[in-house]
Amino acid sequence: MVKIKPSLRNRQKWILEKVVKSYIQKGEPIASQFLVMHGNFDVSPATIRNDFQELSEEGYLYKFHISSGRIPTDKAWKYFVRMMLEEDDTVVQWCNRWEKLIKQRMKLINDWDQIINFISEESRALSFCYLPERNEVKKAGLKYLFYNLIEEPDLIPRIAESLDNLDEALKKMRIEKDPLILIGRDNSLIKYDGFSALLTKSRHSHNIFGILGSKRMPYDKNIGLLNALKEIV
Repeated sequence: MVKIKPSLRNRQKWILEKVVKSYIQKGEPIASQFLVMHGNFDVSPATIRNDFQELSEEGYLYKFHISSGRIPTDKAWKYFVRMMLEEDDTVVQWCNRWEKLIKQRMKLINDWDQIINFISEESRALSFCYLPERNEVKKAGLKYLFYNLIEEPDLIPRIAESLDNLDEALKKMRIEKDPLILIGRDNSLIKYDGFSALLTKSRHSHNIFGILGSKRMPYDKNIGLLNALKEIV
């Protein structure tokens, strides 16, 4: 008989969500004591550590050192984003905010370069747009991409090589599920698993918009931005 693993228990689900959100803010391993102090969990640090161990065995968390806190794996990021899209209305709220702002800005924005710059500045990430009718890719925000590599300069040549091939990769991209979310190692656009990419296709054309940035990006805000763009631009 095939054993079916139960879904995450509610407390572990909340712990995982808190670890991911805290890691987005702090950028460092999250300890059990931190969750007890800041996560509103009415349990002991020992209970949290036991949950950490189970979540690690299931492939959702990992740690660099014996005494360090935990870091979300790609599996955790995917779970977090999926739950956010299915159970949380923050993406819809962000989309509504962006729609109002973009409609106001469109009176001042009159070319693709300005649109891409707008996306980049608002997302603090590399943004791009593939325009099939022109067979052209517009990009902005390289500074944000390389800012994330300040502490890992050895990766810069590998990232630069990926960027050289980015245009061709985008031209071959097919978006069957919108938005297309590529997290960590699933992100074929760049040779580094510390980044994620979000892509969407305009409802009014075949244009593809995208954001490429840190795996610690605010997914709800950025997905909301792309959802708004695909309806308006």
